[in-house]
Amino acid sequence: MKLKVENKRLTFMSLFLATALIAATAHTAPLRAQDDVLDDAEDALANGDALDMDQIEIEGKLSPSELLKRRREKLEERNKLMVEKKIEDIRVKQEIALTNKLQGAFNNSLNNLNEDKVQTTQAAPAPVAPAPVAPAPVIETRIVEVPAPVVKEEKKSKVIPSLGISNIKGDRIDLQSNVSFGVNAETMILPQVSVGLGLNYATMDLSDVANEYVNTGYNYNYNTGYYGTYGSGRAMKFTKLVIEATGKFFFTEDSKFKPYAGAGLSFNRTGLKYDNNTAYNSGYVNFGNEELSSSAFAGSAKLGAEFDISETIGLNLDLSYTKNITSGISKSAGTVSTNPDQGRLENISKEIEDGDVTAVQAGLVIRF
Repeated sequence: MKLKVENKRLTFMSLFLATALIAATAHTAPLRAQDDVLDDAEDALANGDALDMDQIEIEGKLSPSELLKRRREKLEERNKLMVEKKIEDIRVKQEIALTNKLQGAFNNSLNNLNEDKVQTTQAAPAPVAPAPVAPAPVIETRIVEVPAPVVKEEKKSKVIPSLGISNIKGDRIDLQSNVSFGVNAETMILPQVSVGLGLNYATMDLSDVANEYVNTGYNYNYNTGYYGTYGSGRAMKFTKLVIEATGKFFFTEDSKFKPYAGAGLSFNRTGLKYDNNTAYNSGYVNFGNEELSSSAFAGSAKLGAEFDISETIGLNLDLSYTKNITSGISKSAGTVSTNPDQGRLENISKEIEDGDVTAVQAGLVIRF
C-alpha cells in the first residue's frame, strides 16, 4: 500500500516539474526576443537613424519602457555634450582670430614708432587654422607740422616831428607866436608808459609902441629924433629854444586811439632884440644895439592823443601848459639910464618869463 502511495507522489512531482520547465522555457524566449529588439533600437539611435515605435515588436507580457528611457537619457546627455563641445570649438577659433588681429596691429605700430617712419602700414593677416582670419585694420601714423605762432614785433621807439603855435599871457601882455617847429624822440618803457626828449623852436614878432612913455626928460628932441630913426613903433624879435624831457601815460594799450596825460621839465633859452639897430644919440642917451637873453627852467603839464594809421605811422595832437620855475636875464648893452630901450627889453622879457604859456602842436608819429 505504501508503495502505491509513493509511486503516486513521484508521478505527481514529475508532472509538476515538467509543467514548470515548460513554462520557464516559454517565458524566457520572449525576454530574449525583447532584449534583441532593444539592442536594435539602441544601434539605430547611435547611428542617427530615426526610430519608429511601430517597428519595435514586444511579445509577451514585458515592460521595457524603463530600460528604453534610460538609454534615451544617455543618448540625450551624449548629444548635449557634443553640442557644447562644438560651441566651445567655435568660440576658441573666434578668440584666436581676434587675438592674432590685435597682436598684428600692435606689432606694426611698435615697428613704426621704433623706425620713426611716416608711412601707412598694414599688418598681414595671421594664418589661423582651420577658420580664416580677417586682415588687421590699417594703422596710419601722421606727423602734422604746426606752423609757429606769428609773434608780432612790438615797435617801442618813435619820433614825432611837429608844428604848433603858442600863446604867452601875462598881466600886461598877450602875445602869440609864429608857427613853431619841434621834434620828440620817445620810447616805451612799459606797455602804457613812455619817456622822451624833445626840442622846440619858436619865434614872435613884436612892435614896441610905448617908447614915448619911457622917459621924455632926456631931451626935448627925444621923441622927434626917435621916431625919425625908428618909426612910430620899434620892431623887435623874440626867440625861444626849448629842450624838454617828458613822460607820458597812455590810457589804452591795444587800441588805435591812445589818449594820454604827461608832464615835462624843460630848459628854456630866450632872446629879445630890436630889428633896427641903427645908432641914434641924443645928448647922453644912446640907442641901437640893444639885446637881451634869458635862461630858465620850466615845468609843463600835457594832454594829448595818438591815432595809429598803421603799425609804423600815426598822428599826434598835444596840448600843453608851461610855467617858468626860475628866471635869469643877462644884458648885452648899456644901463637903463643911458639906453632907455634896454630897459624896455628887460621889462618885456620879464613879463614873458612870468607869463603863462599854452601851446598846441600837431605831429606825425613814426614808430621803429
